[in-house]
Amino acid sequence: MMRSLFAGVSGLRNHQTRMDVIGNNIANVNTVGFKGSRVNFQDILSQTLQGASSPQGNRGGTNPKQVGLGMAVASIDTIFTDGSYQPTGKQTDLAITGQGFFILADGNQKYYTRAGNFDFDVQGNYVVPGTGLKVAGWMADSVTGNIDSTGDLTTIKIPVGEMMKAQQTSRITFGKNLSASAIKTGTEAERVAADTALDAAKVAKDLADADLKAANDALAIANNDLSAAKTTETKAQAAKTAIVAAQTAMAAAKAEADDLAASTGTATPASVAARAKTAAALAAAAEAAATPDTLSVAQALKTAADDLQAEADDLAASTGTATPASVAALAGTAETAANTAFTTADDALTLAQSALTTAENNQTLAKQAQTTASQTALDAATAVTNASEAVKAAYNETSKVPMQVTIYDSQGNPYTINASIIKTGDNTWEFTPSGTAVNKDGVTVGTITGNPSTIAFDRFGVYDALNTMVNSLTIDPAGGPYAGAGAFTVDLDFSAISQYASESTAKATEQNGWADGTLDGVTIDATGTIVGNFTNGMSKNLARVAMAVFNNPGGLNKAGDNLYTETNNSGIADIGTSGTGGRGEFAGGTLEMSNVDLAQQFSDMIITQRGFQANSKIITTTDEMLELLANLKR
Repeated sequence: MMRSLFAGVSGLRNHQTRMDVIGNNIANVNTVGFKGSRVNFQDILSQTLQGASSPQGNRGGTNPKQVGLGMAVASIDTIFTDGSYQPTGKQTDLAITGQGFFILADGNQKYYTRAGNFDFDVQGNYVVPGTGLKVAGWMADSVTGNIDSTGDLTTIKIPVGEMMKAQQTSRITFGKNLSASAIKTGTEAERVAADTALDAAKVAKDLADADLKAANDALAIANNDLSAAKTTETKAQAAKTAIVAAQTAMAAAKAEADDLAASTGTATPASVAARAKTAAALAAAAEAAATPDTLSVAQALKTAADDLQAEADDLAASTGTATPASVAALAGTAETAANTAFTTADDALTLAQSALTTAENNQTLAKQAQTTASQTALDAATAVTNASEAVKAAYNETSKVPMQVTIYDSQGNPYTINASIIKTGDNTWEFTPSGTAVNKDGVTVGTITGNPSTIAFDRFGVYDALNTMVNSLTIDPAGGPYAGAGAFTVDLDFSAISQYASESTAKATEQNGWADGTLDGVTIDATGTIVGNFTNGMSKNLARVAMAVFNNPGGLNKAGDNLYTETNNSGIADIGTSGTGGRGEFAGGTLEMSNVDLAQQFSDMIITQRGFQANSKIITTTDEMLELLANLKR
């Protein structure tokens, strides 16, 4: 009977152990990086009442007769499944997805943990704030930013307020596309017929008042010379550049008389003698695609009725009587409103131009028209206006592609360089920089020297390095505010540019210089690389967090504070970078929560309670049996 009593006692004891483990799991349900445990039971030594026997003769074999003496704890296993992941927004927090451990050090011993709630201390050490243990890894080269992950481990330290030195620009890389359909420079201009789109009647007029007094009942409209300012073009269509014939159509002139005061005289409009002059000059800008010596207009210029208007206002009082009677129009139609309109007949117009060498788009053609009208006598005449007309002409597309890029000298001073690329052949382009470099305020801070570069493409639109000729640029800040940095040379790289039919999008995509800056914050990527972000907009690798894996993580010894240490059965830590050798990856700004499953723990708790209760029954029942046995003596 005593055997069952001791078996029940072992059951009570070991179920209590299981309950202790369950309690610890539930207590750490919200502990960062905690790994729950489980208890496994096994029976203990059994008392053999009869051993087994083999078959003999006509008898078969017999099994052993054994009585168990209770149970014991076989193992308490740590479950290293991943817990849930919680983003924290704190960039120094880290979690490991998959297998692996963070490595911590105190100068004497290494510890391992899954809890990644790290931060920087006052000296810039990357530590566990609760214990002060330092995170181990590899520091980056302070100049190149390269990290040697095969070297010895060290604790990570990021100096507070670390400075990034300025780096002089030595290379500018260009990319994207140059349009294969762009027209090369020197293409013969194509004549295009003018149409009514440029008739003066279509153009808004700016009228300025001018006082005019008519003597002896005469009305005169003076100041009516017609002139045209320069206009330029920038668009070339198809294989030729089209120059829209500038159509002045300025022959018509109209004068109106309003608010006539009482007069004793009689005004009889008789005729309007119009004189019109037109001078149009087309000047060229540097980027034009067409270079003809003469300008041709493909059709006769038109005159449009009511194109130019002069108004006579504020007629002075007169002793005569002004009674507008009729308008004898030489051509066109007179208006029938409160004003008296005078319309001239069409006169021949001439168009003069200067040599066209280059073209610009959307320039303004300004015209002024003046005429003289003679009438029968009026006692007084009003103010007349000079008509000023502005014509905006659109031309075909130019091949010029503007470029702008900011570079830096050895002291971190910025220089803005403007340049352009113009098509010079079927598959060739020319890169030409401006002669000066400016700062962000547009002030000249240096000169740029260097021959234009020729960029070539093959018939498939692919960069042709063999036929490309690239010339470096020299920037000299002498005489300017950045003179102390001295002159420096910048190489150009056009190899990433293509030539296809789509529109031109080519631009400077990269330059390898920067200004100085101060560390403004850090981020940690999936490889565990700590990247510093600086006030100059640049970033640089500062360090990399190491990760360890074990052949048997269940063999690690729990050391408290979410820490583990090596044991003989865990194996030696295999240290390396994340994502290699079976290691997981890092998740920045995230923490791994406890992997304890409460539902599972409550179920285990109920089972454990029932097991404990059942073992207690064994003890009480055995006690009752012993009591009955003792009572036999009475």
